[in-house]
Amino acid sequence: MAGQQGVVRSLLFEMKFWARYLLPTKYVAVYYPSPPFVVDRMMSLTGCSSKDTVFDLGSGDGRVLVAAAKLGARAVGYELDAQLVQTANDAIKAARVQELCRVIRGDAGKADVSTATIICIYLSDRGNATLMEAVRPTLQPGTKVVSNFFEVKGWGGHLLKTCTADPTTGPLYLYSAPGTAGSEQQDRGGL
Repeated sequence: MAGQQGVVRSLLFEMKFWARYLLPTKYVAVYYPSPPFVVDRMMSLTGCSSKDTVFDLGSGDGRVLVAAAKLGARAVGYELDAQLVQTANDAIKAARVQELCRVIRGDAGKADVSTATIICIYLSDRGNATLMEAVRPTLQPGTKVVSNFFEVKGWGGHLLKTCTADPTTGPLYLYSAPGTAGSEQQDRGGL
């Protein structure tokens, strides 16, 4: 009986995210967390280090934030779902990286990403396009943008690299944000 309740609870949890995506809401993607080895590959692909400020737009359970912080980077997540914000904050506390991470419950499309040196996204084709257009006013030229599975439509000329984490996963796309980057990217600051 307990096993059946767990399955039902899991299905209801997933249905909530699909309904949000399919109905006219602020949500632009279904919640599916990236496997840890994919997150590790995203960090490696971007060269994430203590010099970086990583923004995860649609940060879900916080796993990208924790991975970035474990590399010494500052990490800022935006997430609409209150339950996922709590899960992310719990994960950050468990990993003991609170001093490097912050999760904001809010619309990632309204994020000021001017301090980001790396932006991580895993949304949908439509979600990526909508989100990157929304943050464009504060997006600094040369900021690395890594997308799990979905391209950023219209950014083909800014694609630096495509790879996969392993043969069972979809591609990762690494872009350099449009514009003319100045001299070497400086540390653009904190949380």
